[in-house]
Amino acid sequence: MKFFASVFGKYRKFSSERGYSCDCCGREIFSYPSPRLCEECSSALERNFRTCDKCGRKTVSEGLCLDCKRKTPEFSRGFSPFCYRGEAAGLINRMKNGERWLADYFGEQMSAFWKRSGLCADIVVFVPMTEAGERKRGYNQAKDLAEKISEQTGIPVKGGLVKIRENLPQKRLTKTERIKNVSGAYRAEGEFSGRKVLLVDDVMTTGATGSECAKVLKRAGAVEVFFLTAASLPERA
Repeated sequence: MKFFASVFGKYRKFSSERGYSCDCCGREIFSYPSPRLCEECSSALERNFRTCDKCGRKTVSEGLCLDCKRKTPEFSRGFSPFCYRGEAAGLINRMKNGERWLADYFGEQMSAFWKRSGLCADIVVFVPMTEAGERKRGYNQAKDLAEKISEQTGIPVKGGLVKIRENLPQKRLTKTERIKNVSGAYRAEGEFSGRKVLLVDDVMTTGATGSECAKVLKRAGAVEVFFLTAASLPERA
């Protein structure tokens, strides 16, 4: 799959115009866009099962994961269709680094996962980047995902959060450091009183970002916040 992905990156513009090709490796799919990935690429992505009752990450046993037992997140429930490792992690990193069309695939998978939960939300809100961060990347992948989810579910998108300061990259920090790192980094815009919010991001690692955003939204009046990501880091055995 990696060989096809490297070759495909050079020609994605042309295959996009034709359609009929796997969004991951570029192989022909004559029923595109359903599915968007070929069978081999799709089967290489590890899906979540036996998940934490609170944050939705893959667990080693039934019930709550150790992180949620130590500190309960501010969001009501977390959901993610994929496990953040292996090919799924690689594909999400590609989405974050220029291959924006992958948000269509992940957004559709996230929407289907959310619908199976049986829960409901009034609005979709995405985790924001700072203005400087978004200018540097050229887009916010969380916003791309939120717009696709809105299209699939009919739940309207509201740009209700603003990131007011840049923080250190979360991936090299401990959970305690991550919580401190995002504390005070977001503010709510607008009115959320009585609203159930579906908060969207690309990845959940410790859940610190989702929890901080949920806290801000609840302070602005949201009655419930659900956290939906494309993938989540599994609980360590």
